Amino acid sequence: MKILFCTMQFGPGYNQGTEKYIRNLAHDLSKSGCDVIVAGGDPEGILTDSTHIDDSGFQLIKLPTFGWNTTEGDSVDNYLNLLTELSPDLVHMVNPAHIGINLLNAAQKLGIPYFISVTDFWWLCPKHTLTLKSGKFCSGFVEQEACFRCIAETHPNKLVKTASQLPAARNYIAKILLLKNAPFAVSSDSKNRKQMLASVLNKARAVICLSKTSLKRLKEYYSLSNCHYTPAGISDTWFQAGSHRRTRNTPFVVGYLGVIAPHKGLHTLTHALNDLGDSEIILKVAGKISTNRYAKQCLNTYRNTEYAGELSELRSKEFIDSLDLLVIPSNSPENQPQVLLEAAARKKPVLASNTPGCAELLPSTAVFPVNDVKRLKELLSIAKKDLSKIGRPTLGLSSKAVSEEILTEYQKVL
Repeated sequence: MKILFCTMQFGPGYNQGTEKYIRNLAHDLSKSGCDVIVAGGDPEGILTDSTHIDDSGFQLIKLPTFGWNTTEGDSVDNYLNLLTELSPDLVHMVNPAHIGINLLNAAQKLGIPYFISVTDFWWLCPKHTLTLKSGKFCSGFVEQEACFRCIAETHPNKLVKTASQLPAARNYIAKILLLKNAPFAVSSDSKNRKQMLASVLNKARAVICLSKTSLKRLKEYYSLSNCHYTPAGISDTWFQAGSHRRTRNTPFVVGYLGVIAPHKGLHTLTHALNDLGDSEIILKVAGKISTNRYAKQCLNTYRNTEYAGELSELRSKEFIDSLDLLVIPSNSPENQPQVLLEAAARKKPVLASNTPGCAELLPSTAVFPVNDVKRLKELLSIAKKDLSKIGRPTLGLSSKAVSEEILTEYQKVL
């Protein structure tokens, strides 16, 4: 069986949750005898070759990227040529951000069955965070003009964001963004984004949702009948014994592992620790820096902060083992973060904001309202005194078990 995985980004230098999900699947499916190819974008321009052989032996292909908000991406004709050359038995799209959905349209034209895994909320929100200017969560896009006004109002560029607070400027900036991302707004046959995405989702052999939250949201929003819940698996190494044990004489170590970006909420954690004012607590932070200014602010807020940089999977395990408590303070909806599953495997207590994708795996004693510095401060104090009052997240599955389940789905259509 020849499988083509497609995703927004892949290759050396890309190692976030979506990439881990694909690597685990590709590795396990390759061991099962499948011929695996991964085609991914390179939005950061860090790959030097258009093709590459991964350490696990599967081929990587570099796809053109068109920005996070693109809906269609490259032309159907170009993808027809690519699929004809590769001749996969099936296509598995994991995240179409940057690369668009036309690869799936091309697969459909060639009669190649395809599957979709939902790793974040790009399918419901062109900026994927589902968060409005007010901080409230959006249920999904309605019209492109409203989406681009929201993008302007919450833009990472401070000048754009500030200017967009004025109605006249906001509308003008939204129009510029709309024109810049024309493929998002209107396709050649005048379908809107929801119609285009609904079409490819409904024609998928299966839409695999990594959390019960994404299953519920997508199923309701698109009226899908082909969705099911299969969580992301993690490699067997996470379940091996050897977790760090706290002693009375060691400092209490709180950790954050993830992208350092505003929607991930690290600022909420650093402010809570700063307000708590307990000099015996150390904050360890690891992960890729998305915005330098934001990262600098967060890493300088709490005095006892140590930044470990971006980590490999092996070092991530060592990092989590060194913690007493992991915190996931996201202020936008989460789709069952990989780090939460990893912490569960390492038997680490976790505090998280009450985004549904996290809350569905945690006891009520371990969640706090989004952006609620005061409540997080209280929970940190409780955790330091008695970690048993926080509880642990629900234990997840191994990547091997998940791969076997997905392979069974593949075999149904071949």
